[in-house]
Amino acid sequence: MPYSPQHKEESRLRILESAAKSFLHKGYEQTGINDVMRDAGMTRGAFYAHFSSKSELYDKAMLYAAAHGRLASHKNSGQRGSEWLMTMLEGYLSLDHLAGEETPCPLAFLVTDIANREPQVRQTYTRIYRRMNSLIERYRDNPSNQQNEEVLALTALMVGGVALSRVVDDERLAERILTSCRQTAAELLDIQ
Repeated sequence: MPYSPQHKEESRLRILESAAKSFLHKGYEQTGINDVMRDAGMTRGAFYAHFSSKSELYDKAMLYAAAHGRLASHKNSGQRGSEWLMTMLEGYLSLDHLAGEETPCPLAFLVTDIANREPQVRQTYTRIYRRMNSLIERYRDNPSNQQNEEVLALTALMVGGVALSRVVDDERLAERILTSCRQTAAELLDIQ
């Protein structure tokens, strides 16, 4: 008897959750399909009922992580304008985000991993980055119809700040980097 569409979708989401966690913390090369499937509580054979390749899984896991990550959690907070921006900056540029206990942002956690991936994966990364910019622009007090240079600079600062803070081996330095990024971002957007 075949599985119901609901069961199949639940299985797919378990795989994506497991894959996102693994890719975000270990990268593409260090993540194996067997490990992902074991973590999801499924067999390797079940993988191919949902995905055609590891690359496709990586692509879809990025989208899953973006939809369930740190930035997405702020979308429905009820806050607007400067209040939303400050709350978002404090959460994104934090040691908690670096710890990655929740689903971290794939933009910051995969930034160096993406450069060597297939064009489709890089296109997905670019799409997620554009969505990040659009979201921030939408929540600003004075949104414009186009992504402006301030928002591009802000998101580059955010992604770069988290990525750099993840790789330094000094937690105090990482905290200083994040604090500096938060302060500079607030100045850039004039939301102190």
